[in-house]
Amino acid sequence: MKVACLWFSQPAPTSLLAELLLRFSPQISILKNKAIFIEIGKCRNLYSEESFLARTRIILKRHNQVARIKFGCDITDSLALAKFNSNCIDDLPLDALIDFADPFERDEILRKAVVKMIECFQDLGIHNIASFKKIPTGQLLSRFSVVGRHCHSRVHMTDFINWPLWAPDEVISQKKDFQVGFYGELETILFELKAQLDHIFSRTFSRKKRVMKLQIEIKCEKISTHPNFLRTLRFDFFAPQGSSKGALRIVKERLAKEFEKNPIRSPIESLETKVLKMVDFEGGQKNIFNNDEEKFEQVNSIHNQLIELLGTENVFQAELTQDRRPEKSWKKKFDTPHSPAENKIDLTDLIPERSTYLCRYPVKVEVTAGYIHINKKRYSIIHWDNQIEKINGGWFEKPVAEIQNTFDRSYSFVEIEGHQKLSIFQTKDRQFYLHGYYG
Repeated sequence: MKVACLWFSQPAPTSLLAELLLRFSPQISILKNKAIFIEIGKCRNLYSEESFLARTRIILKRHNQVARIKFGCDITDSLALAKFNSNCIDDLPLDALIDFADPFERDEILRKAVVKMIECFQDLGIHNIASFKKIPTGQLLSRFSVVGRHCHSRVHMTDFINWPLWAPDEVISQKKDFQVGFYGELETILFELKAQLDHIFSRTFSRKKRVMKLQIEIKCEKISTHPNFLRTLRFDFFAPQGSSKGALRIVKERLAKEFEKNPIRSPIESLETKVLKMVDFEGGQKNIFNNDEEKFEQVNSIHNQLIELLGTENVFQAELTQDRRPEKSWKKKFDTPHSPAENKIDLTDLIPERSTYLCRYPVKVEVTAGYIHINKKRYSIIHWDNQIEKINGGWFEKPVAEIQNTFDRSYSFVEIEGHQKLSIFQTKDRQFYLHGYYG
Protein backbone atom coordinates (compact mmCIF):
# COMPACT_ATOMS: atom_id res chain seq x y z
CA MET A 1 0.00 0.00 0.00
CA LYS A 2 1.15 3.52 -0.81
CA VAL A 3 -0.64 6.45 0.82
CA ALA A 4 -0.28 10.13 -0.01
CA CYS A 5 -1.21 12.63 2.69
CA LEU A 6 -2.05 16.29 2.09
CA TRP A 7 -1.66 18.24 5.33
CA PHE A 8 -3.10 21.76 5.59
CA SER A 9 -1.65 24.07 8.21
CA GLN A 10 -4.74 26.28 7.88
CA PRO A 11 -8.38 25.05 7.80
CA ALA A 12 -9.19 23.96 4.23
CA PRO A 13 -12.24 22.69 2.29
CA THR A 14 -11.10 19.07 2.44
CA SER A 15 -14.38 17.64 1.09
CA LEU A 16 -14.22 19.78 -2.04
CA LEU A 17 -10.54 19.08 -2.64
CA ALA A 18 -11.02 15.35 -2.02
CA GLU A 19 -13.67 15.27 -4.72
CA LEU A 20 -11.26 16.90 -7.17
CA LEU A 21 -8.65 14.27 -6.30
CA LEU A 22 -10.98 11.39 -7.16
CA ARG A 23 -9.35 11.35 -10.59
CA PHE A 24 -6.25 9.77 -8.97
CA SER A 25 -7.90 7.08 -6.86
CA PRO A 26 -11.37 6.11 -5.60
CA GLN A 27 -9.95 5.22 -2.15
CA ILE A 28 -9.87 8.53 -0.28
CA SER A 29 -10.32 9.48 3.36
CA ILE A 30 -10.27 12.89 5.06
CA LEU A 31 -9.48 14.44 8.42
CA LYS A 32 -11.94 17.30 8.37
CA ASN A 33 -10.37 20.67 7.48
CA LYS A 34 -6.88 19.26 8.16
CA ALA A 35 -5.77 16.39 5.92
CA ILE A 36 -6.64 14.21 2.91
CA PHE A 37 -5.43 10.63 2.45
CA ILE A 38 -5.23 8.99 -1.00
CA GLU A 39 -4.30 5.37 -1.69
CA ILE A 40 -2.13 5.55 -4.83
CA GLY A 41 -0.29 2.21 -4.65
CA LYS A 42 -2.76 0.41 -6.92
CA CYS A 43 -2.49 3.17 -9.53
CA ARG A 44 1.30 3.16 -9.85
CA ASN A 45 1.04 1.96 -13.46
CA LEU A 46 -1.02 5.04 -14.38
CA TYR A 47 1.16 7.75 -12.87
CA SER A 48 4.31 8.15 -10.81
CA GLU A 49 4.77 9.95 -7.50
CA GLU A 50 6.37 12.88 -9.33
CA SER A 51 3.39 13.12 -11.69
CA PHE A 52 0.98 12.93 -8.75
CA LEU A 53 2.83 15.73 -6.95
CA ALA A 54 2.86 18.00 -10.01
CA ARG A 55 -0.82 17.53 -10.84
CA THR A 56 -1.94 17.85 -7.21
CA ARG A 57 -0.07 21.10 -6.75
CA ILE A 58 -1.80 22.51 -9.84
CA ILE A 59 -5.21 21.63 -8.36
CA LEU A 60 -4.27 23.24 -5.05
CA LYS A 61 -3.01 26.36 -6.77
CA ARG A 62 -6.26 26.76 -8.72
CA HIS A 63 -8.16 26.78 -5.43
CA ASN A 64 -5.67 28.99 -3.56
CA GLN A 65 -4.67 26.24 -1.12
CA VAL A 66 -1.26 25.23 0.23
CA ALA A 67 -0.51 21.76 1.60
CA ARG A 68 2.45 19.59 2.54
CA ILE A 69 2.42 16.29 0.64
CA LYS A 70 4.16 13.20 1.97
CA PHE A 71 4.04 9.49 1.11
CA GLY A 72 3.87 6.55 3.50
CA CYS A 73 2.83 2.93 3.86
CA ASP A 74 -0.34 3.78 5.79
CA ILE A 75 -2.45 6.69 6.98
CA THR A 76 -0.55 6.92 10.27
CA ASP A 77 3.02 7.36 9.00
CA SER A 78 2.03 9.55 6.01
CA LEU A 79 0.10 11.87 8.37
CA ALA A 80 2.99 12.13 10.82
CA LEU A 81 5.53 12.78 8.06
CA ALA A 82 3.38 15.51 6.51
CA LYS A 83 2.40 17.13 9.81
CA PHE A 84 5.99 17.39 11.09
CA ASN A 85 7.49 17.89 7.61
CA SER A 86 9.90 14.97 7.86
CA ASN A 87 11.16 12.39 5.37
CA CYS A 88 11.94 9.57 7.81
CA ILE A 89 9.84 8.01 10.57
CA ASP A 90 12.83 7.64 12.90
CA ASP A 91 13.47 11.39 12.81
CA LEU A 92 9.94 12.26 13.96
CA PRO A 93 9.55 13.78 17.44
CA LEU A 94 7.90 11.73 20.14
CA ASP A 95 4.76 13.91 19.86
CA ALA A 96 4.02 12.09 16.59
CA LEU A 97 2.87 9.08 18.66
CA ILE A 98 -0.49 10.85 19.07
CA ASP A 99 -1.01 10.75 15.30
CA PHE A 100 0.09 7.12 15.11
CA ALA A 101 -2.31 6.13 17.88
CA ASP A 102 -5.38 8.15 16.80
CA PRO A 103 -4.93 9.79 13.37
CA PHE A 104 -8.62 10.73 13.00
CA GLU A 105 -8.94 12.29 16.47
CA ARG A 106 -11.85 10.08 17.51
CA ASP A 107 -10.77 8.77 20.96
CA GLU A 108 -10.10 11.57 23.44
CA ILE A 109 -9.29 9.17 26.30
CA LEU A 110 -6.66 7.39 24.21
CA ARG A 111 -5.07 10.69 23.21
CA LYS A 112 -4.78 11.81 26.84
CA ALA A 113 -3.17 8.50 27.78
CA VAL A 114 -0.64 8.83 24.94
CA VAL A 115 0.21 12.39 26.03
CA LYS A 116 0.98 11.15 29.55
CA MET A 117 3.17 8.37 28.14
CA ILE A 118 5.06 10.88 25.98
CA GLU A 119 5.73 13.09 29.02
CA CYS A 120 7.13 10.14 30.94
CA PHE A 121 9.49 9.15 28.11
CA GLN A 122 10.65 12.74 27.64
CA ASP A 123 11.61 12.85 31.32
CA LEU A 124 13.72 9.74 30.66
CA GLY A 125 15.49 11.41 27.71
CA ILE A 126 13.60 9.75 24.86
CA HIS A 127 12.66 12.46 22.36
CA ASN A 128 12.16 10.79 18.97
CA ILE A 129 10.56 7.75 17.37
CA ALA A 130 13.90 6.03 16.76
CA SER A 131 14.57 5.87 20.50
CA PHE A 132 11.01 4.75 21.18
CA LYS A 133 11.38 1.79 18.79
CA LYS A 134 14.33 0.45 20.86
CA ILE A 135 12.21 0.01 23.99
CA PRO A 136 11.36 -3.69 24.56
CA THR A 137 7.70 -4.61 24.21
CA GLY A 138 7.58 -6.19 27.65
CA GLN A 139 8.57 -2.94 29.38
CA LEU A 140 5.88 -1.01 27.44
CA LEU A 141 3.22 -3.50 28.51
CA SER A 142 4.29 -3.50 32.15
CA ARG A 143 4.38 0.29 32.44
CA PHE A 144 1.74 1.55 30.01
CA SER A 145 -0.42 -1.51 29.39
CA VAL A 146 -2.53 -1.55 26.22
CA VAL A 147 -1.66 2.04 25.26
CA GLY A 148 2.05 1.25 25.05
CA ARG A 149 1.42 -1.93 23.06
CA HIS A 150 -0.90 -0.04 20.68
CA CYS A 151 1.67 2.68 19.96
CA HIS A 152 4.46 0.10 19.56
CA SER A 153 2.55 -1.87 16.89
CA ARG A 154 1.57 1.28 15.01
CA VAL A 155 5.12 2.64 14.93
CA HIS A 156 6.53 -0.70 13.72
CA MET A 157 3.78 -0.83 11.02
CA THR A 158 2.33 -4.15 12.22
CA ASP A 159 -1.14 -2.72 12.89
CA PHE A 160 -2.89 -0.89 10.03
CA ILE A 161 -5.91 1.33 10.45
CA ASN A 162 -9.18 0.79 8.59
CA TRP A 163 -10.08 3.54 6.14
CA PRO A 164 -13.18 5.51 7.25
CA LEU A 165 -15.68 5.67 4.41
CA TRP A 166 -15.77 8.97 2.51
CA ALA A 167 -18.12 9.63 -0.39
CA PRO A 168 -18.80 12.87 -2.28
CA ASP A 169 -22.10 14.66 -1.86
CA GLU A 170 -24.87 13.46 -4.14
CA VAL A 171 -25.88 17.00 -5.12
CA ILE A 172 -23.22 19.25 -6.61
CA SER A 173 -23.83 22.88 -5.72
CA GLN A 174 -21.88 26.06 -5.09
CA LYS A 175 -23.25 29.01 -3.13
CA LYS A 176 -21.85 32.38 -2.16
CA ASP A 177 -23.42 34.75 0.36
CA PHE A 178 -22.54 38.42 0.16
CA GLN A 179 -22.03 40.36 3.38
CA VAL A 180 -22.60 43.59 1.49
CA GLY A 181 -25.06 43.04 -1.34
CA PHE A 182 -24.40 44.47 -4.79
CA TYR A 183 -26.79 45.41 -7.54
CA GLY A 184 -27.32 43.18 -10.53
CA GLU A 185 -24.72 44.33 -13.02
CA LEU A 186 -24.40 41.55 -15.57
CA GLU A 187 -20.60 41.47 -15.70
CA THR A 188 -20.29 41.32 -11.90
CA ILE A 189 -22.73 38.42 -11.65
CA LEU A 190 -20.97 36.56 -14.48
CA PHE A 191 -17.64 37.00 -12.70
CA GLU A 192 -19.04 35.28 -9.59
CA LEU A 193 -20.82 32.60 -11.61
CA LYS A 194 -17.63 31.74 -13.51
CA ALA A 195 -15.90 30.87 -10.23
CA GLN A 196 -18.83 28.64 -9.24
CA LEU A 197 -18.96 26.95 -12.64
CA ASP A 198 -15.21 26.27 -12.54
CA HIS A 199 -15.67 24.45 -9.22
CA ILE A 200 -18.70 22.53 -10.47
CA PHE A 201 -17.13 21.30 -13.70
CA SER A 202 -13.95 20.31 -11.86
CA ARG A 203 -16.06 18.13 -9.58
CA THR A 204 -18.07 16.59 -12.43
CA PHE A 205 -14.84 15.84 -14.30
CA SER A 206 -13.53 13.95 -11.28
CA ARG A 207 -16.73 11.89 -11.18
CA LYS A 208 -16.49 11.22 -14.94
CA LYS A 209 -19.78 13.04 -15.50
CA ARG A 210 -21.10 15.82 -17.70
CA VAL A 211 -23.86 18.30 -16.94
CA MET A 212 -27.26 18.05 -18.63
CA LYS A 213 -29.38 20.28 -16.37
CA LEU A 214 -28.24 23.27 -14.33
CA GLN A 215 -30.03 25.68 -12.01
CA ILE A 216 -28.93 29.18 -11.00
CA GLU A 217 -30.69 30.94 -8.14
CA ILE A 218 -30.28 34.69 -7.56
CA LYS A 219 -31.60 35.89 -4.21
CA CYS A 220 -32.07 39.62 -3.76
CA GLU A 221 -32.97 41.70 -0.75
CA LYS A 222 -36.73 41.48 -0.18
CA ILE A 223 -38.35 44.90 -0.46
CA SER A 224 -41.87 46.06 -1.34
CA THR A 225 -40.82 47.58 -4.69
CA HIS A 226 -39.13 44.40 -5.86
CA PRO A 227 -41.64 41.51 -5.99
CA ASN A 228 -39.31 39.20 -7.98
CA PHE A 229 -36.58 39.12 -5.34
CA LEU A 230 -35.88 35.40 -5.99
CA ARG A 231 -34.87 34.44 -9.54
CA THR A 232 -34.52 30.77 -10.49
CA LEU A 233 -33.11 30.03 -13.94
CA ARG A 234 -32.99 26.46 -15.25
CA PHE A 235 -30.83 25.35 -18.15
CA ASP A 236 -31.66 22.11 -19.97
CA PHE A 237 -28.70 21.59 -22.30
CA PHE A 238 -29.30 19.74 -25.57
CA ALA A 239 -25.76 18.33 -25.56
CA PRO A 240 -23.91 17.52 -22.29
CA GLN A 241 -21.59 20.26 -21.08
CA GLY A 242 -18.08 19.42 -19.94
CA SER A 243 -16.48 22.85 -19.43
CA SER A 244 -17.40 26.11 -17.76
CA LYS A 245 -16.37 28.15 -20.79
CA GLY A 246 -19.20 26.92 -23.03
CA ALA A 247 -21.78 26.89 -20.23
CA LEU A 248 -20.94 30.47 -19.24
CA ARG A 249 -21.79 31.73 -22.75
CA ILE A 250 -25.23 30.12 -22.52
CA VAL A 251 -25.78 31.56 -19.04
CA LYS A 252 -24.78 35.01 -20.31
CA GLU A 253 -27.38 34.89 -23.10
CA ARG A 254 -30.17 33.96 -20.67
CA LEU A 255 -29.19 36.50 -18.03
CA ALA A 256 -28.99 39.31 -20.60
CA LYS A 257 -32.57 38.59 -21.70
CA GLU A 258 -33.78 38.19 -18.11
CA PHE A 259 -32.30 41.48 -16.88
CA GLU A 260 -33.59 43.31 -19.94
CA LYS A 261 -37.16 42.25 -19.15
CA ASN A 262 -36.95 42.31 -15.34
CA PRO A 263 -34.09 44.42 -13.99
CA ILE A 264 -32.67 43.83 -10.51
CA ARG A 265 -34.15 46.43 -8.17
CA SER A 266 -32.51 45.50 -4.85
CA PRO A 267 -29.05 44.33 -3.73
CA ILE A 268 -28.15 40.67 -4.35
CA GLU A 269 -27.68 38.64 -1.17
CA SER A 270 -26.58 35.28 -2.59
CA LEU A 271 -25.83 33.30 -5.74
CA GLU A 272 -26.24 29.54 -5.93
CA THR A 273 -25.49 27.16 -8.79
CA LYS A 274 -26.76 23.59 -8.59
CA VAL A 275 -26.47 20.57 -10.91
CA LEU A 276 -29.85 18.90 -11.47
CA LYS A 277 -28.85 16.13 -13.87
CA MET A 278 -25.61 14.51 -15.03
CA VAL A 279 -24.72 11.84 -17.58
CA ASP A 280 -21.77 9.44 -17.66
CA PHE A 281 -18.72 10.40 -19.61
CA GLU A 282 -15.64 8.22 -20.03
CA GLY A 283 -12.90 10.80 -20.23
CA GLY A 284 -9.41 9.83 -21.27
CA GLN A 285 -6.14 11.16 -22.56
CA LYS A 286 -6.51 13.57 -25.46
CA ASN A 287 -5.68 12.33 -28.94
CA ILE A 288 -2.17 13.45 -29.87
CA PHE A 289 -2.76 13.02 -33.62
CA ASN A 290 -5.85 15.25 -34.03
CA ASN A 291 -8.14 17.54 -32.10
CA ASP A 292 -11.47 15.97 -33.10
CA GLU A 293 -12.58 15.70 -29.48
CA GLU A 294 -12.05 19.44 -28.87
CA LYS A 295 -13.86 20.32 -32.10
CA PHE A 296 -16.81 18.09 -31.20
CA GLU A 297 -17.10 19.74 -27.78
CA GLN A 298 -16.95 23.21 -29.36
CA VAL A 299 -19.73 22.28 -31.81
CA ASN A 300 -21.86 21.04 -28.90
CA SER A 301 -21.27 24.31 -27.08
CA ILE A 302 -22.21 26.40 -30.14
CA HIS A 303 -25.31 24.26 -30.65
CA ASN A 304 -26.44 24.89 -27.07
CA GLN A 305 -25.87 28.62 -27.51
CA LEU A 306 -27.95 28.67 -30.72
CA ILE A 307 -30.82 26.89 -28.95
CA GLU A 308 -30.65 29.43 -26.12
CA LEU A 309 -30.63 32.31 -28.62
CA LEU A 310 -33.09 31.06 -31.27
CA GLY A 311 -35.19 28.40 -29.54
CA THR A 312 -35.23 24.61 -29.83
CA GLU A 313 -37.67 24.56 -32.73
CA ASN A 314 -35.42 26.79 -34.87
CA VAL A 315 -32.20 24.73 -34.63
CA PHE A 316 -32.20 21.64 -36.83
CA GLN A 317 -30.39 19.86 -39.64
CA ALA A 318 -31.85 19.44 -43.12
CA GLU A 319 -31.98 15.76 -44.06
CA LEU A 320 -32.71 14.73 -47.67
CA THR A 321 -35.75 12.62 -48.54
CA GLN A 322 -36.76 10.79 -51.75
CA ASP A 323 -39.64 13.13 -52.60
CA ARG A 324 -39.18 14.84 -55.98
CA ARG A 325 -40.84 18.11 -54.94
CA PRO A 326 -38.33 20.73 -53.65
CA GLU A 327 -40.57 21.71 -50.72
CA LYS A 328 -40.84 18.05 -49.71
CA SER A 329 -37.31 16.93 -50.58
CA TRP A 330 -35.96 17.48 -47.07
CA LYS A 331 -37.09 17.26 -43.48
CA LYS A 332 -36.01 18.75 -40.18
CA LYS A 333 -33.77 16.64 -37.98
CA PHE A 334 -33.79 17.77 -34.34
CA ASP A 335 -32.14 14.80 -32.56
CA THR A 336 -28.47 15.41 -33.29
CA PRO A 337 -28.13 18.28 -35.77
CA HIS A 338 -24.41 18.54 -34.98
CA SER A 339 -23.67 15.06 -36.34
CA PRO A 340 -23.34 14.15 -40.04
CA ALA A 341 -26.59 13.14 -41.71
CA GLU A 342 -26.85 9.49 -42.66
CA ASN A 343 -28.52 9.29 -46.07
CA LYS A 344 -29.50 5.77 -47.01
CA ILE A 345 -29.69 6.72 -50.68
CA ASP A 346 -27.28 9.08 -52.40
CA LEU A 347 -29.44 11.59 -54.29
CA THR A 348 -26.61 13.90 -55.32
CA ASP A 349 -26.51 12.77 -58.96
CA LEU A 350 -30.26 12.19 -59.27
CA ILE A 351 -31.60 15.68 -58.58
CA PRO A 352 -30.28 19.16 -59.47
CA GLU A 353 -28.92 21.47 -56.81
CA ARG A 354 -31.69 22.83 -54.64
CA SER A 355 -32.18 26.46 -53.69
CA THR A 356 -30.57 27.67 -50.50
CA TYR A 357 -33.86 29.20 -49.38
CA LEU A 358 -37.36 28.00 -50.35
CA CYS A 359 -40.38 30.26 -50.04
CA ARG A 360 -42.94 28.98 -47.58
CA TYR A 361 -45.51 29.21 -50.39
CA PRO A 362 -44.62 29.82 -54.07
CA VAL A 363 -44.94 33.51 -54.96
CA LYS A 364 -46.67 34.34 -58.23
CA VAL A 365 -44.59 36.58 -60.50
CA GLU A 366 -45.07 38.23 -63.90
CA VAL A 367 -42.57 37.81 -66.70
CA THR A 368 -42.32 40.35 -69.52
CA ALA A 369 -39.71 41.01 -72.20
CA GLY A 370 -36.44 41.23 -70.29
CA TYR A 371 -38.03 41.84 -66.91
CA ILE A 372 -39.56 39.95 -63.99
CA HIS A 373 -42.05 41.53 -61.57
CA ILE A 374 -41.86 40.30 -57.95
CA ASN A 375 -44.23 41.83 -55.38
CA LYS A 376 -44.91 44.75 -57.74
CA LYS A 377 -41.20 45.48 -58.19
CA ARG A 378 -39.48 45.17 -61.54
CA TYR A 379 -36.08 43.52 -61.97
CA SER A 380 -34.11 43.12 -65.19
CA ILE A 381 -33.26 39.55 -66.25
CA ILE A 382 -29.56 38.89 -66.88
CA HIS A 383 -29.83 35.20 -67.71
CA TRP A 384 -32.67 32.68 -68.04
CA ASP A 385 -31.74 29.00 -68.29
CA ASN A 386 -34.78 26.91 -69.30
CA GLN A 387 -35.53 23.25 -68.54
CA ILE A 388 -33.34 22.77 -65.47
CA GLU A 389 -35.84 20.29 -64.05
CA LYS A 390 -39.33 19.08 -64.90
CA ILE A 391 -41.62 17.57 -62.24
CA ASN A 392 -44.84 15.70 -63.10
CA GLY A 393 -47.28 13.90 -60.86
CA GLY A 394 -47.86 10.20 -61.27
CA TRP A 395 -51.01 8.64 -62.71
CA PHE A 396 -52.20 7.80 -59.18
CA GLU A 397 -52.03 11.46 -58.03
CA LYS A 398 -55.07 13.60 -58.69
CA PRO A 399 -54.30 17.21 -59.71
CA VAL A 400 -55.54 19.85 -57.27
CA ALA A 401 -55.92 23.59 -57.53
CA GLU A 402 -53.38 24.65 -54.89
CA ILE A 403 -50.04 25.68 -56.37
CA GLN A 404 -47.97 24.10 -53.62
CA ASN A 405 -49.44 20.69 -54.47
CA THR A 406 -49.32 20.98 -58.27
CA PHE A 407 -46.98 18.42 -59.83
CA ASP A 408 -46.68 19.69 -63.39
CA ARG A 409 -43.82 22.16 -63.17
CA SER A 410 -40.92 23.24 -65.37
CA TYR A 411 -38.12 24.77 -63.30
CA SER A 412 -35.70 27.38 -64.62
CA PHE A 413 -32.53 28.95 -63.28
CA VAL A 414 -32.85 32.75 -63.49
CA GLU A 415 -30.29 35.44 -62.70
CA ILE A 416 -31.56 38.99 -62.19
CA GLU A 417 -29.88 42.34 -61.56
CA GLY A 418 -27.62 42.39 -58.54
CA HIS A 419 -26.45 38.87 -59.51
CA GLN A 420 -29.28 37.34 -57.47
CA LYS A 421 -30.03 33.78 -58.59
CA LEU A 422 -33.65 32.58 -58.46
CA SER A 423 -35.53 29.31 -58.87
CA ILE A 424 -38.62 29.95 -61.05
CA PHE A 425 -41.11 27.32 -62.19
CA GLN A 426 -43.85 27.46 -64.85
CA THR A 427 -47.14 25.53 -64.72
CA LYS A 428 -49.19 24.03 -67.57
CA ASP A 429 -51.33 27.17 -67.80
CA ARG A 430 -48.16 29.29 -68.35
CA GLN A 431 -48.13 30.87 -64.88
CA PHE A 432 -44.76 31.71 -63.30
CA TYR A 433 -43.89 31.32 -59.61
CA LEU A 434 -40.88 32.15 -57.49
CA HIS A 435 -39.95 29.07 -55.44
CA GLY A 436 -36.64 30.09 -53.90
CA TYR A 437 -33.25 31.67 -54.35
CA TYR A 438 -29.62 30.65 -54.15
CA GLY A 439 -26.83 31.76 -51.84
